[in-house]
Amino acid sequence: MAVKSSGQLAMTEIVAEFGGDAPHAMSEYYGGGDKVPAGANPNVATSGMTKFGDFYDAVAATVLTISSNTSNYNIKTAAVAAGGDQNTPVILTINNGVTVSSSSNSTPAMKTDTGWGSGVTINITNNGSIVGANGSAGSNGSASSGNPSSGGGAGGHGTEPFSNTLNAGSGSAGAAGSGSAQSGNNGANGSAGGSAFEHSQTGDNNLSVIFDTAGTRTGGSGGAGGSAAAHTTKGNGGGGGGNGFESFNWTHKGGGGVTRGGGGGGGANGGAGGARAEYDGANYGGEAGATGGATTGGLGGRSSRQVSGCTYCSYTGQRAGSGGNLQQAGSSGHGSAQGTSAGSGGSAGADGTANGSAGSTGASGSALAGNTGQIS
Repeated sequence: MAVKSSGQLAMTEIVAEFGGDAPHAMSEYYGGGDKVPAGANPNVATSGMTKFGDFYDAVAATVLTISSNTSNYNIKTAAVAAGGDQNTPVILTINNGVTVSSSSNSTPAMKTDTGWGSGVTINITNNGSIVGANGSAGSNGSASSGNPSSGGGAGGHGTEPFSNTLNAGSGSAGAAGSGSAQSGNNGANGSAGGSAFEHSQTGDNNLSVIFDTAGTRTGGSGGAGGSAAAHTTKGNGGGGGGNGFESFNWTHKGGGGVTRGGGGGGGANGGAGGARAEYDGANYGGEAGATGGATTGGLGGRSSRQVSGCTYCSYTGQRAGSGGNLQQAGSSGHGSAQGTSAGSGGSAGADGTANGSAGSTGASGSALAGNTGQIS
């Protein structure tokens, strides 16, 4: 309550404020002794002669006033700096218009700290604001892309000879890209807001915090979640078209000749190369197309050439269409002079896209945290 500030004082009034056992003496109430906190009572002598008038406005507590904006306020640190100790009650006033804030959402704007004696009381008159720090926003996801695991288009087959009705098999299209978003495409969660006031000491120590005036006590806002980004899986390559059958005249040794179709190359990401053309089971067919690689299409096979009066001349004809690289169509095979068409290249597979998830907003900070059962 504090001793009165004027008029005649009696020893009983000093005893009522600071306690003590009879018989009483003025030396029992030296400042900084067991009963009179020195920091709150600068007029009370610490030794030597003392008089009743020195005890005007004396109070059995450490008196603290926050008169300008501050952050991360530690009541214990402030009380000790003011000459008090942790066995002495504290009377704390936050002036009008003053804000006590925090530099981090992991640190409350104001806290009691620990180590207080059992039964100590902290009375707070909050005429200003105690405000926790806001949480930080989560980072945004990063866009990414990758190659598909398999599925390039197969190359077209080569055409058999001696039939104007057969066409070389066309290269089939590459499969569409597919896949799921990666963890890096997800937005990070926002962090939680910080607390305004924290009672740091456990209930076993019976430190009581009393807000005589509550004022404004606001926990920090939670940070916004980061936005999601897309992961794109590239489309596979289309298969190459097979070569057509070709009949021709060649004056070499007066003979005529035929060209048997070669198979088209497979599209990127494992597309199978097309088969060669054969005639009556004889090993006169054109080359088979090569299988596609991880990112590059396979090479188309050459067509064979058979010339009358000439030993079989292997793989001297034109190449069939090559498979397409990643995200590209396969090329067409070669057509026939006799009218048998070659296969066209397969189209590239479509790119596939999958989005990550957005981060969530962090929780709002608490106005009162810690041992809230001891706050009133």
